[in-house]
Amino acid sequence: MEKRSNHTRLSKKILSLILCTLLITGCTDISLGDKNDGNSQDVDTSSEKQSQDTESVTDADEHNESETDDSKSSLTSTSLVASSTDNEDGTGKADKNSKDSKDNKDSKDSKDSKDNKDSKDSKVGSAAEDENIFAIMPDYFYFSSGAGGWGTDIIISEDGSFEGSYHDSDMGDTGEGYQYGTVYVCNFTGKFDVPQPTDDEYIYTTKLLDLTLTDADKIGTTVIEDETRYIYTDPYGFEDADEFMIYLPGASLSAMTEECRSWVDVRMESIERLPVDYYVLYNVGGAEAFNGIKDDSIWTQDFQYQYGDAYVNFSPAYYMGSYFSFFVDNDSPASLSLSIPWDGESEETIECEENWTSDPETYNVTIKKKDDETYIITVEGISDKEFDFSPWGGTEPGKFSAEFVLIESD
Repeated sequence: MEKRSNHTRLSKKILSLILCTLLITGCTDISLGDKNDGNSQDVDTSSEKQSQDTESVTDADEHNESETDDSKSSLTSTSLVASSTDNEDGTGKADKNSKDSKDNKDSKDSKDSKDNKDSKDSKVGSAAEDENIFAIMPDYFYFSSGAGGWGTDIIISEDGSFEGSYHDSDMGDTGEGYQYGTVYVCNFTGKFDVPQPTDDEYIYTTKLLDLTLTDADKIGTTVIEDETRYIYTDPYGFEDADEFMIYLPGASLSAMTEECRSWVDVRMESIERLPVDYYVLYNVGGAEAFNGIKDDSIWTQDFQYQYGDAYVNFSPAYYMGSYFSFFVDNDSPASLSLSIPWDGESEETIECEENWTSDPETYNVTIKKKDDETYIITVEGISDKEFDFSPWGGTEPGKFSAEFVLIESD
């Protein structure tokens, strides 16, 4: 009975250990109940074994050792339950950490993406690398000598496709039935490849993929209509056409070949780069250049300052310079006319000369943009410091300043 009592105390100690372990690990009442049931069964089984082995102390001791092993097994089982619970908690934490890590990464990626976009949007003076060059170019380009006798016009779509026409009028080439002269004509369509950047951010290159003449079967033939002779021919500007160079505003004129520059209408010696809103499309094989100006460009607008009957006209121009002319009224010629070598953007003081005189006076002119429809222009005499600007509101000899507004077109 004493041995049995010892075994009973041992079983109670084991149960106490199990209960403590479960309390420490925070297991649920259900888990505790399950484990207690299992341990009670183990204790009953141990008691039966102890009752059967009362004949020998040695046998009892052996059973004692066996019971101890059983208790260790129970403790191990309990520890596994606790470990499993901890693992579940750990898995939850790991999942949360994983989610937090992903959220942080997504947040960083989103920030990087925004930074990249901001960097792209802030790029000034040239096209972004993935920008469609045809989309930012003017759609209309012309190739002409400027005299007006001949010219090739093309209209380019954003996908690089284009349509165009060529004409060359010779009104002196007359004959029976065509007293109004002779005109060489050609209508055509085509397509350019996607422009590729070069080492110069203001210069792109493209290829001519297709050129189709509308009346290819009539090339060399003649038709007389309305007393004018029309001769079908090839379009001028596409001789040996393959590679084309695209020069954006800001491109250095010195980066162009001499042949290319000869077709560009910028003639101001002080201008070293293509002015704002001015584009050039150059046929490398034929050494022929098309010019393009945006419709809403400063070069297509005129500005005026009015002071009673007197007024001053400001006409921006890229060819030989912008014109700045003072009139006392509509019936009088210009009292003073200046040619200003302005690039369309600069607000620096520009030295310019008087037009239409063999001994021109010199003046300093400053042009500052107030908004898209208003410019503030200041004039100060250099060689003639006493010029009278009072008819236009000037209050000091040799000096004039006024606000010029856009002349609305009809």
